[in-house]
Amino acid sequence: MQYTKKPCKNPQCTKLTTNPIFCSRSCSVSHNNRINPKRKPEHKCVKCKNPITAHRKYCDSCKPHRNDWSTVTIDEIQCRESYQKSAPIRHRARKAYRESNLPKCCAICKYDKHYEVCHRKPISDFDPSTLVSIINDISNLIGLCPNHHWELDNGLLTID
Repeated sequence: MQYTKKPCKNPQCTKLTTNPIFCSRSCSVSHNNRINPKRKPEHKCVKCKNPITAHRKYCDSCKPHRNDWSTVTIDEIQCRESYQKSAPIRHRARKAYRESNLPKCCAICKYDKHYEVCHRKPISDFDPSTLVSIINDISNLIGLCPNHHWELDNGLLTID
């Protein structure tokens, strides 16, 4: 069976192809995107009313940034999060540890290829009204390799 070559359906392409419609994926994409462009933003920013995509509430220039974490409690963060409620607290802990002058290696075995920042006293042991700045205080943070971090979390390792 022999295939006959036809011109590509994309008007900007001059190639002949055995494919029934387009000569390549890129021709298909460029042709289809011209016919059916991406949807325009339909929602508006709460503050300035600029157009934004549906999953957002604020545009980039109006998005509130929290710079002062000294007044935020665990409860305030965890009531906003629906999944992995302590993730923002852990993120701030990693940032605080990076900015400190503590060693960037495991405190037990001195492994420095990869370390994880963990809390000496777990987040779950704190009262919900505790400030994030207290939980992420440098005295409560320690750098551990993944193995020692797992051992600490599972009660096989204690840290003085």
